[in-house]
Amino acid sequence: MKSKQADFLLYIIKCLIGTVIGFFLYRLQPTLGSWSLISIILVLAPDRKDAMGLAVNRIKANLVGSVVGLTLFYIHPINLFMICLGIALAIAICELLKIQVAARTAAVSVIIITMHEPGKYLWDIALERAGGVVSGCVIGVIITYVFHLLVVKSKKTIHRSRF
Repeated sequence: MKSKQADFLLYIIKCLIGTVIGFFLYRLQPTLGSWSLISIILVLAPDRKDAMGLAVNRIKANLVGSVVGLTLFYIHPINLFMICLGIALAIAICELLKIQVAARTAAVSVIIITMHEPGKYLWDIALERAGGVVSGCVIGVIITYVFHLLVVKSKKTIHRSRF
């Protein structure tokens, strides 16, 4: 199988495994699980070459977005201006941290944290969503790491068997 096709198949498998894990989290705790599932998929990368680096950058970006979103709750009630400010801050912080490639992930994380249903305990929901984002990132990088190890190990086995 060609490398590009293998990468595509591995990406689908990683996404399906992440979806199964996220779904079980959702069944245990709906709010945390749903945001965890979204974050798992955001962290996974289709390209094997930069999978670990991209996953780590997306985790950093998710943490940036979560911190910015939670900080906004502390500063002022959330409204359109605060959400826009949060997105701009998250993108700027990603620029400063040299993780521009994952700035979109940080912006999505801000939106996840700050959007809420009317009448809910806003701070509790924000913390629960931040927990979901962080747990999804951790799960996504674990999946990436396990697949990275499996691919590297299989390449070494194939390489050794040729000689």
